Amino acid sequence: MNALLKASVVSTILLLSAQASVRAENIQGNPETPSKSQQTTEPLSDVRELQWDDLAPPPEPAIVNQYNEGAMSRDEVIAYLDKLGLTTVSSMDNVTGKMPGYLVPLNMNEQQIATELLLVPTLGACIHVPPPPPNQIVYISYPKGIKVTEAGYTPYWVFGTLKIEKKTSEYTETLYTMAVDKIVEYEF
Repeated sequence: MNALLKASVVSTILLLSAQASVRAENIQGNPETPSKSQQTTEPLSDVRELQWDDLAPPPEPAIVNQYNEGAMSRDEVIAYLDKLGLTTVSSMDNVTGKMPGYLVPLNMNEQQIATELLLVPTLGACIHVPPPPPNQIVYISYPKGIKVTEAGYTPYWVFGTLKIEKKTSEYTETLYTMAVDKIVEYEF
């Protein structure tokens, strides 16, 4: 992989992780303040909204400090991020809610209907290299099926029950699955 691309991805992931850590510290400091995923003021329904950063543990504050001080080598940062990407959050097991993302079909019939898909956080994820970390991809099963003529380009809300369960596909490995009840197009 292009070293510049990998460095860019590493910096972005670490920045997002640091922001999640700061938010987690703020929430822990005030237990009356619900996290964004606990708020239920969504216009589509009052179902719990699951966020992508809910699926990854926050980085250790000491690691963030070392990174900010330039005390970590590139290889150390990559190794730490790889470890974080392979870690699930046990409190997210058997959580029912809705999650935004893009769909990558794993199977399709002649009518372009897919029943097994990957839910990813960003446009084009899993189609382009590198894929998101395994804890940032959700394998979904949707027996009703969905037509995916514009796979990966249309954002959706996916409603169902999230589980910690490892799955492997031709694209990547996932650490979460979701038995989906409903999929609706995301409205901006």
